[in-house]
Amino acid sequence: MSKAEAKESKSTLEKTSVAEIGSPYDILGCGPRIKRLTTWEPERWGQSRDALSAAGLPPSSGESKRFHTWEDLSSGILSQAYYAAKDMARGNLTRGHFLVLAGPTGVGKTHLAMAIAWEWFDDGFNVLFSRADDLLDWLRQGYDDNTYHKRFESIRRRSLLVLDDLGTEQAKDWAGEKLDRIVDWYYVNCLPLVVTTNAKSEELAERVASRLADKSCSVVVQIDTEDYRTHAVAG
Repeated sequence: MSKAEAKESKSTLEKTSVAEIGSPYDILGCGPRIKRLTTWEPERWGQSRDALSAAGLPPSSGESKRFHTWEDLSSGILSQAYYAAKDMARGNLTRGHFLVLAGPTGVGKTHLAMAIAWEWFDDGFNVLFSRADDLLDWLRQGYDDNTYHKRFESIRRRSLLVLDDLGTEQAKDWAGEKLDRIVDWYYVNCLPLVVTTNAKSEELAERVASRLADKSCSVVVQIDTEDYRTHAVAG
């Protein structure tokens, strides 16, 4: 290939390799990303176990907790949760940089939250998915080996944080204060945060509940439907 042909080929590639509208690459300016969220693409799952561990993503969930494995139960509110989650997965933060999936156990909140985390992780972003109580336990361990501040900073440096199963026990004392600091950091800096919870707002730490309910930055989907897993077994 001549230099002229190579130059023309490069120019054509630059013109055609555009970011998917609404993707993390489009929103954050990190380059092109052409992919389909509803398609099984196992070639995107080649990350090391160390990277998966740092992101809090179990390897087995790479196949099971995806958008294409979500079961459509023809429920209006579940569809709303699904499309809100897809927006966040694409990095479409125009409606808000917080997504709160609230509702009883077994309605698919964790499935959608993990699917979001996987999409960002596959695109090379620094992601952390964790149950809220596990994250707090991990922070507490930092007092034993003098790594608390390092651990806390590692949480705040994530491109996307997913707090799963935020519950009533986090409203008290040390736990509530630490969660307040974490949520406040993402709130003030307009960083993406996904939260799942079955707690009522009055059961959470007051400032945490206030941040998560702020309509100027948070999309809240209240999923009031039957147990997703019970329905799957019954069906």
